[in-house]
Amino acid sequence: MKHSYTLAALPVLVVGSIVAGSSQASARPIDPDAGYHDAVVVVEQPGPTKQVPVDDPLTEALQVSAGALGGAGLAVAGLWMYRRRHPLAVH
Repeated sequence: MKHSYTLAALPVLVVGSIVAGSSQASARPIDPDAGYHDAVVVVEQPGPTKQVPVDDPLTEALQVSAGALGGAGLAVAGLWMYRRRHPLAVH
């Protein structure tokens, strides 16, 4: 019975780690012919611009807390799996 729980929990941990790590992945597609294109010069036309703060403390705090909760969740799940397979010896 313990093995079936382990087999069920293992894919959950793998998917969780992939989801947690994919937030750092690049969203741009990779161009396999990047070395064979001619250089292109883009001239921006003057127009109205809006300054957006890049270092928003609230957004950074949310990202850090989400990463911490995800890491803690993976650690708890790993500990739970270990404890299920290796119960404490009671004397």
